[in-house]
Amino acid sequence: MNLSLRKIAVALAATAAFAPAQAGVLTFQDVVFTTTWTSNVLTLEIDAAKRSGNWSSAATLGALSLKDIGSFQSVTVSSAPKGAAGWTLNARELNARGCAGGGASRTTTALCLSGTPVALSDNMVFTFTFSGGAPDLDEPHLKVNFLDASNNKVGDLLSKKIVSAPVVVAEPAPAPAPAPAPAPEPAPAPAPAPAPAPAPVPEPVQVPVPAPVPVATSPEPAAALPATSPASGNTTVPAPESQVVVNQPADPEAPVQIPAPPAAGVTEPVLVLQPVAQPASSEVPEPAMPALLLGGLALMGVALRKRR
Repeated sequence: MNLSLRKIAVALAATAAFAPAQAGVLTFQDVVFTTTWTSNVLTLEIDAAKRSGNWSSAATLGALSLKDIGSFQSVTVSSAPKGAAGWTLNARELNARGCAGGGASRTTTALCLSGTPVALSDNMVFTFTFSGGAPDLDEPHLKVNFLDASNNKVGDLLSKKIVSAPVVVAEPAPAPAPAPAPAPEPAPAPAPAPAPAPAPVPEPVQVPVPAPVPVATSPEPAAALPATSPASGNTTVPAPESQVVVNQPADPEAPVQIPAPPAAGVTEPVLVLQPVAQPASSEVPEPAMPALLLGGLALMGVALRKRR
């Protein structure tokens, strides 16, 4: 029903420049009746899909009538629901027996439309076009004849006036302004180039250390044994084969005579130890000095023996 009303409103808006448009709505037992008209054209829409009350068992529509619609010379049905195109039209009113009530004069301003019953549904639209006379289509009085599946009358005939109200055709809403284009996001700043890596520091060159050159050195001369005064008395120097006994003279400055070992016809040089005068010293000779002196005498004896 709402869709049909919107369609009718659009149609009325299209003809609003030529004649005023009006509409009326009546709801009874959840069936909605809507009328719209412009000039001499009346449109009736019936929405009966949700019928209730004593119409809940109704299945078809067998007839309808309009009265209190002014005077007219003729009327035609320019549109009707499928199956109602062959319905007949007369100037009588609707009653329980069909289009048989009222008078025959058109001055009573009434019409009745009937024929083969059509199934009840929504969007059942009838359009009437009047000519001649002075049609008054503002608040028509409507009657309907609902039938059950056996074509028997069901419930009320309605018989109510559809109160009119001016049709307010809302101006089409202006098209919404296009949404502003999104501002482009700022381009990201380029990342700074990475700093160049520092040049590697060259490692210090290892200078090979030259091998030490051997230096020929002359052996240092052996330190001379210090001369010491022999101890008083007799000193015995061991020899490999014989012992040499040195008799220390009473005079320390007198030369010491070392007897040579007996030899068979060989004359060997005779070593004479000359005592060296030593200044008087308060120091006590080290104990190792006599041993060194004795060792030296022994070496001299060995050397003399080897010469033999």
